[in-house]
Amino acid sequence: MIAIINKLINKISIILMVMMFLMPIITSILILTRSIFGIGSISAQELVMYFHATIFMLGIAYTLKHNRHVSIDIFYNSFSTKTKKRIIKLGYLIFIIPFGVFLIYISSGMVFESWRLLEGSSEAGGLGYVFILKSLIPLCGVLIVLQSFVILTKEFKGKVEDDC
Repeated sequence: MIAIINKLINKISIILMVMMFLMPIITSILILTRSIFGIGSISAQELVMYFHATIFMLGIAYTLKHNRHVSIDIFYNSFSTKTKKRIIKLGYLIFIIPFGVFLIYISSGMVFESWRLLEGSSEAGGLGYVFILKSLIPLCGVLIVLQSFVILTKEFKGKVEDDC
């Protein structure tokens, strides 16, 4: 199960890297075509916004996997290794996993309704995939919970590896 979750997060990270590569290219093309030719594209602008949202929503699990998330280390650095491990376990059990579950719970109704309507852009010429974009919210929660499961499993087994 852990290997499957790791592979999933790795595959998602590759897609996100491609999006990060394409975002500035698309943005540059948009700026150039608008300033030189006076031509704009709402759908291309929204595509950049979709990429941006996807990178943040799905990149959270990747940052957890590689322990690159935001943390407050004012006191943490002075603690013993045993205390640090307890803090990590409690942090995931008390804060991160409940947050992931809350994200799934609070967004599910909105996402189901968006899918029911096949919600599209409110802008003329925009992308008609708002329902897919909104689906990233509960997916983010699922990935947070799955990655937390992997990290906690390794913490409780006493395995601390780079390939969490």
